[in-house]
Amino acid sequence: MAEISSSNVTDLESGAPVRWDNLRRGLYRFRSNTLSMVGLSALLIIVVIAIIAPFVVPFPEDAEGALHVTERLQAPSSVHPFGTDKVGRDIFSRVLMGTGLAFRVGFVIIVLATTIGVSIGGIAGYFGGWLDEILMRITDIFLTVPALVLAIAITAALGNGITNTMIGISLVWWPGFARLTRSLVLSLREEPFVEAAFGIGASNMRIIFRHILPNAVSPIIIKMTTDFGFAVLTAAALGFIGLGAQPPTPEWGAMINDGRSYFPDEWWIATFPGMAIWLMVFSWNLLGDGLRDVLDPRARR
Repeated sequence: MAEISSSNVTDLESGAPVRWDNLRRGLYRFRSNTLSMVGLSALLIIVVIAIIAPFVVPFPEDAEGALHVTERLQAPSSVHPFGTDKVGRDIFSRVLMGTGLAFRVGFVIIVLATTIGVSIGGIAGYFGGWLDEILMRITDIFLTVPALVLAIAITAALGNGITNTMIGISLVWWPGFARLTRSLVLSLREEPFVEAAFGIGASNMRIIFRHILPNAVSPIIIKMTTDFGFAVLTAAALGFIGLGAQPPTPEWGAMINDGRSYFPDEWWIATFPGMAIWLMVFSWNLLGDGLRDVLDPRARR
């Protein structure tokens, strides 16, 4: 039998020509798909808006609780493109200022959920046995309760506020990442490069973090991308029922709730924040679909 060395492990892992060829084909499919490019373009615009909004919105004070009672409930106009709300605040300014908040909320939720889920799923899939059974049964318990209901319960227990909202949603979002990571690790731990790493005496932590997880990162990134929009949507749902960001924070879900009692006569109060949520979710979904082509060589249209 040929001696197994660390260089053998590197050779088994790399497959560089194949990976670069798959990446080139994936990028070509991404550029060729109109919807994927639309999603990427929309997200780039949203990112730019989130960055420059504090400097360009016409009424920045309206995101901080200013009151203009004499201008309340004005329809969209050249001065107020999205109209004004029940206390005269400019909805256009508040929607744009809420973009950065939506990005921060989605980012924190996805990062926390991914960290928890990948850690639990990686440990369960690699070690197996009784540890796998315990961790997966805990995961199943979380999966048996509708995510939104459990997020509402956790957030209500922690208290109202955007920070508790992010924590609450993260604590119900990780099981999907745990299940995905476990299935990937179960498959990868039987690969020759993992057996070679084990054969030369690599530690379990090195095998998991150096050899297995880097080869499982593509499906995880795809899930993070597609879940980002839904995390923002869930946070908006909690904001709608009053558990998220508190007034006067320009959070889209809370803004929709403010306009609920005025619909349909003053339709603009709830419509424009709702359109912002839709655009955010739709753009991330399109981008996730495109990234699947780039990162998963088995994906086909």
